[in-house]
Amino acid sequence: MAVTARAWPLLAVLGAGLFLVAVDATVLHVALPDLVRQLRPGAAAQVWIVAIYPLTAAPLLLPSGTLGDRFGRRRVLVTGYAVFGAASLGCALAPGVPALLAARALLGVGGALIMPVTMSLLRELFPDRRQRRTAIAVCSGIAGTGSVFGPVLGGLLVEAWGWRATFLVNPPVILAAVVAALRWLPRSPPGRQRWDALSAVLAAGGVFGIAFAAGPSEGGLATGAAGAVLLVLFVRRQRRADAPLLDLALFRRPGVPAAAGGILLVMSTLVGLGLLLAQYLQVVLGLSPAAAAVRLLLVLGASAVGSVLTPALLEQFGNARVATAGFALAAAALGVPAAGGLTSPWWLGGALAGSGLGMALALTSSTDTLLTAGPADRAGGAAAVEKTGYELGAGLGTTAFGSLAAAHLVVPPGVPEAAKRLAAAGPAQAEAASRGLPEATELLAAARAASTTSVQVAAVVACGLFTLAAVASVFRGRIGRYTIRSARAPLPGPRLRRGRRAVRGR
Repeated sequence: MAVTARAWPLLAVLGAGLFLVAVDATVLHVALPDLVRQLRPGAAAQVWIVAIYPLTAAPLLLPSGTLGDRFGRRRVLVTGYAVFGAASLGCALAPGVPALLAARALLGVGGALIMPVTMSLLRELFPDRRQRRTAIAVCSGIAGTGSVFGPVLGGLLVEAWGWRATFLVNPPVILAAVVAALRWLPRSPPGRQRWDALSAVLAAGGVFGIAFAAGPSEGGLATGAAGAVLLVLFVRRQRRADAPLLDLALFRRPGVPAAAGGILLVMSTLVGLGLLLAQYLQVVLGLSPAAAAVRLLLVLGASAVGSVLTPALLEQFGNARVATAGFALAAAALGVPAAGGLTSPWWLGGALAGSGLGMALALTSSTDTLLTAGPADRAGGAAAVEKTGYELGAGLGTTAFGSLAAAHLVVPPGVPEAAKRLAAAGPAQAEAASRGLPEATELLAAARAASTTSVQVAAVVACGLFTLAAVASVFRGRIGRYTIRSARAPLPGPRLRRGRRAVRGR
């Protein structure tokens, strides 16, 4: 069977693996209270359990993506599936917090092997750009909505079987993906350029330092500075290398830096605000995990609609205009919770749907810009840059937005010390700690106030950032069109000089 004939069935296989990788970034958002009741992690450990997955994956994305270019994408993809499946079993069977953290970190390694290779394979499976845009929209929608669907799936599984079930759904799907990949996915020939291991170490160390500084750590400034130094050394080595691990000319192409920034903004908002909304729906509105998860399906449905519409919009209006429209729509939708429209189900539902649609437009157009910017034989590097934005955004959203709820929580006096330590981690933990306490009413009121305030503050920040992104995208589009017109226009200088000579001659 030709590659073009089996491309669409293979897209379903690739999408299934990508969906699980995206889901696992947020699947514990709703399941966290149940996990806390069983394993009793401390406040810092709770944040790390959620954040260690994207913060481990992010530094490894660039080396993993270029590994596929050098040694064959199918080989790297199947290896990633195997690591991801084994790590999922480790998470499900973890007896305590240290084992769970280690398994979640290994899960990040598997995800880092899967994500960039999956996206770079789209260049190989879909040589026609119109079909590739549709495939990119499908995969971008899967990755973006998978992050939103994580709490939905977590809520349903927790109510039925508990938090461990959130990881047991992965191995059967991964096993089917391995079988399908080995049977149908074509062997991509190994690249002729050598793989620069030192550049890979510098890139991984630099991104890890930045990611660790953004994470829930002490002394993050020092690690962030060290990461920045390593990234400077990485860039310097790429400029001098005959066969660079990452072709830096990619970032000089029109729209590429803005596309990377757009992906980072969308993913940090999707994951971080999704975490806060999952807590708000349960703690403030009193919904069950499953009912809260169903509310979040509005974002999922709107994102799916956006992913279906985007390819046609890109053909009609171009990437810059679609990205601008996505940023503007997301900013307008996020203005509703920013203004306090959280209690009305209609206003909140409209905000969730509008933000999901806007982010899908921005995410798909940004991904298409990145994946089509470079040559096909270097697609792994471009895909790795794109997925680094995904994972850094997920990690940054989890830690930065997730810390808002705990920062606004004021534990009332008289709460026992053990319950106070648990409650200080956030509203969901405060609700769990209030059970059986004489001060339960006051503690629940404090948790609800903190949850409401954190969602409003996060929405204000996100609304402002998306507004700035929309304005910057408008100016970028105008500058790009002016540059194209200027390049096509004839230069007036020689004509003027010839005219002066003609006057002097007469």
